[in-house]
Amino acid sequence: MNTSVFKAVFPALAVLSIVTAAATAQAQIAELRSSNIKLSINRGDVSVSGISSGAAMAFQLHVAHSKDLVGAGLVAGPPFRCADLMLGQTPPVTSDITATNMCTAYYKKIPALAVPGVAGRPIELSQLAYLAKDAFDRRAVDPKDGLCGDRVYLIAGGDDQTVPANVTNATKALYETLLGSCADKTATQNIVSKVVPAMPHTMPTTASPNQTGCVAGAPYIANCGMDGAADMMAYLHHRENVPQANRPAEPSNLIRFDQHAVIGPGNPTWRMHKYGYIYVPEGCKNGQSCSLHIALHGCHQNQDQINLESYDPKHTYLFAADAGYNEYAERNNIVVLYPQAQNTDGVSGISGNPSGCWDWWGYNGAGYWRKDAPQIRTIWKFVETLSRR
Repeated sequence: MNTSVFKAVFPALAVLSIVTAAATAQAQIAELRSSNIKLSINRGDVSVSGISSGAAMAFQLHVAHSKDLVGAGLVAGPPFRCADLMLGQTPPVTSDITATNMCTAYYKKIPALAVPGVAGRPIELSQLAYLAKDAFDRRAVDPKDGLCGDRVYLIAGGDDQTVPANVTNATKALYETLLGSCADKTATQNIVSKVVPAMPHTMPTTASPNQTGCVAGAPYIANCGMDGAADMMAYLHHRENVPQANRPAEPSNLIRFDQHAVIGPGNPTWRMHKYGYIYVPEGCKNGQSCSLHIALHGCHQNQDQINLESYDPKHTYLFAADAGYNEYAERNNIVVLYPQAQNTDGVSGISGNPSGCWDWWGYNGAGYWRKDAPQIRTIWKFVETLSRR
């Protein structure tokens, strides 16, 4: 791990806006500087988590940047390179078909996607391990020993019909295999795995705005009696028994930034949304060393889609505000980065990105899991921008 502390004043976030409870006020970078918001990110304490496609991306990001991450949290996440399981078969099976037929149960929602011989096929751990080894051997990701010493927190729903138990069990088994190869044979003890009974495919919280129970469907954030975001951050950042500041999360501490401006004019956006968000606790605004957590939304959860078909029309949802991360982050001085993926209008089929998922099957290209993959590279650019001297 790189334990040096980097300082930043959001140097490359060209256009930002402060999200307040009443309205959104535009703020240029000069105005942000004049408000004396300065970050000092501890690059030795950076972690990632996500739900669904965000969990799949979190696993990919963890493997790709294991030297620079202390761990990963996955809610309903498919295993690393799951979509590549059928590559090389005869006849060839594309990664998008594998993603919808083996790595999820999406084919049950849309029967037309079901492919005989692939739909519901068991996931073989030996093949997952082979694909992971291939990634390490190619040096397309950080060396495997970068995972050693890291913490992993896995959450699965007992009634998840989208990413069912056989998939989340494969995720756990692959993590056990990877950490089990560490010189420290106790490394697998760093894996926490929780199954929430009767929980559907959703982000578990304890405070849905309208007190709705643990139900399925949009916005895929529900009161399931578990503060999933806090539990993951506490474990990944070793905060289990650390006294917490008595501060509530402030809506004004959630900052919207222009992702495309950070990517750079003229560069491909790789289906990244125009905007991302950052939550900056009060204790992190004046140069105090703070941890960084990367939180990745799932499909149908970018700011344009999360409220579609929501069971709570009276509340305007935003993953960066409602998934439960900010409350814990505020009390524990953890900056939270919320990148967003873009849904692609007018594209039909899983080969596009109509649902605004993260790329875990190759809609941006076959090397979607590599360290230099477009979205992984972009997310890491955000991390480096936040922590620039």
